Amino acid sequence: MNILYGEIEESRRKNRERLRHETYCAPKIFSQGGEWPGDWQGRALLALACHYKTARTQEERDDVYSQASEILRQSPEHLNEGGYFGELCDFDCVNEQQLSGNGWFLRGLCMWSEITADPEIDDLLRKITDSLLVRLAPAYLQYPAGAREDGAISGHLQNDVISGWKLSTDVGCAFILLDGMTDVYEKTKSEKLGAVIRTAISVFEKIDYAACHCQTHATLTAARGILRFWKTTGEERYLRIAESVFKLYLKRGMTANYANFNWFGKPFWTEPCAVTDSLMLATELFRITDDCFYAQTANRIYFNAFRRAQRGNGGAGCDSCLCESNSELKILSYEAPFCCTMRYAEGLLCLYENAMYEQNGVITVLFTLDCCGDKTEIIREHYSDKVRIIVRNPDAAEFRVYVPCHAETEILRENGFVSLCGSRSFEIKELPHTEIIAGATVRMKADVVLLKNAAGEYAPIQNCLDVMPEGIDKNIFSL
Repeated sequence: MNILYGEIEESRRKNRERLRHETYCAPKIFSQGGEWPGDWQGRALLALACHYKTARTQEERDDVYSQASEILRQSPEHLNEGGYFGELCDFDCVNEQQLSGNGWFLRGLCMWSEITADPEIDDLLRKITDSLLVRLAPAYLQYPAGAREDGAISGHLQNDVISGWKLSTDVGCAFILLDGMTDVYEKTKSEKLGAVIRTAISVFEKIDYAACHCQTHATLTAARGILRFWKTTGEERYLRIAESVFKLYLKRGMTANYANFNWFGKPFWTEPCAVTDSLMLATELFRITDDCFYAQTANRIYFNAFRRAQRGNGGAGCDSCLCESNSELKILSYEAPFCCTMRYAEGLLCLYENAMYEQNGVITVLFTLDCCGDKTEIIREHYSDKVRIIVRNPDAAEFRVYVPCHAETEILRENGFVSLCGSRSFEIKELPHTEIIAGATVRMKADVVLLKNAAGEYAPIQNCLDVMPEGIDKNIFSL
């Protein structure tokens, strides 16, 4: 695991501190979640697993492990006979939010199974598979995509039952379960589960996400599950589906600062859960395809949206949607502790794992953050109109380092990267330019969005790591 420094390490530390709160610990955690069975508990287990992997010391890992272990130990008291949260599923009236919430529970269980190799976790995964997952194909075939009533940031169940579904205002959240099911399938290779996954994907890919105003978080999470299914099965069509969904999101669901509309076509607020999903998808699609478009997209999401989403208390919250119809970027919800604060940890893990990695004998520096890995150190120095990247490696290893397309450097670029060997440094001159993003004309410097502050001066988009609740009204910027 890479070690990251500076702002990103402060971000990790603050998020970990936030997740020490009693609502993320047993027994208090089991009274959280409301209409979303398993959602709070599953996201918390997943977040803690991410922090376990990124912890800097054994003491930190032990602390995270202790917190997660107690949640896992007490969980059976709060599960139904099928091994999952909420009432036993009525397959003639499926609760969309229950599937979504338990999808996160499956993800958390899978990651802790990977960490601990605990056979009891694997037994529970098999139990949930047999009692719930393999029985869902008929319900998915009847899933009624279409218009719903508007929901709040947390989403809620609608009163009517349609085509055997108790539906959520978070349109499409039933397909969040694809992320959990494909994680389980990767472990078990269950043919019955694989058949259900194929059925769910066949329904999901036919939905007109924009016309139905699907929740972008649910859509991107499902796409990540589909991408995992491609990696497990090798069936090329699933890679194409994931790419197609992501490119539609970039065109119809993304804001001018690379955050998201909570629903396609409804620029009400952003949601860091979806920002995290988009960061993970862009990063993974780059590693799969080696297409620099995805490298650029991942960097832009990180610098302009992911950094912006975290608050001074370590949690993550929702902003206004910067776009053609809204030129102001401001905080709308200081924190979404029930989802975004926990998912932020998975975005951090993505950065820690992918800032620098070795593949085919070459070390790729995808995010030029201050970091070090095995025998390698990357340093990013800022000046008024340029950045110096310093690479230190005693073994004359081969490197390639991402450079924005709107930047000048003395080293020849190929597919968005410069090639180096061993210890070396080079300068990047970041160039100002404008682009049309989310229908708005956006000023940029290299990959960073420039926004106007109260004094009318344009500056790079800022993180919110020092913003506390009382400072929301002062945190307003515009295109």
